[in-house]
Amino acid sequence: NIYVMRDRYKDEQYFSRFISESENGLNNLSIKLKNGEVLPERVNFVKIGMLQYLNNIILAKYSRGESIEEIKPYLLDAIHLTFESWDGFGLLYHKGKTRLNQYGLSTYDSMLWMLSLGYLLDIDDVDFKKLVAVIDRDQVKDFLYEFIIRTKLKDRQPITEESYEIYYFAPKAYELLRTAIIQYNMADAEKLVAKFVRKDWYNKHKSAGWYNSHLSNGGYFGYWSFETAAVVIIMGLDDSSFIDCRYYPKDLVTFS
Repeated sequence: NIYVMRDRYKDEQYFSRFISESENGLNNLSIKLKNGEVLPERVNFVKIGMLQYLNNIILAKYSRGESIEEIKPYLLDAIHLTFESWDGFGLLYHKGKTRLNQYGLSTYDSMLWMLSLGYLLDIDDVDFKKLVAVIDRDQVKDFLYEFIIRTKLKDRQPITEESYEIYYFAPKAYELLRTAIIQYNMADAEKLVAKFVRKDWYNKHKSAGWYNSHLSNGGYFGYWSFETAAVVIIMGLDDSSFIDCRYYPKDLVTFS
């Protein structure tokens, strides 16, 4: 296949190798599960490992320039695995004891990517509801999540408050985008989104495992703010002031 690269940091050869290695890792775990080589109490951990491989593959395939239709089945697989195995994955604990109804940043990102891609790729409501069921199971209430969810599931009841007890990285990393979605003036919203995707999105992810991964020779899958594209479509924003931003997945906006 000849791909038109979306990523600006690595070449096609790099991504082809990364995808191949990730698919091998995914297949190895899948085979172990099928052959009954995993202890019952370890099954969810293995499935979470498979989910992380899948998310990496989705991002790398997008970076390499694959068509949206080629990526969609991987997203559906990721959603099914999430529904089966998430089970409180990534929830934070206060002083190691009290469970909080909020995710750490990397888990928050994973769920936000899947919600955003689920909306952008117009997946079936039955599949989308599996992600929502996981969020509800974890009793996580987040305005940005709900903004995307309620655009797709119109009959969902709005939340009046969030479940954050201690403000860690997740709300702060998305502060400008969270402010943009409550604006009535479109020009104000566009300015906030432009500043968010150009400056905040990457710089406020310094604690994320993927930050600066383009400097390595193996852990990089691409930097994409899918939630920005989702907000642009939902709000009907003019993206001309940030369409050339390297983190903005512009063709997902035209696809939707």
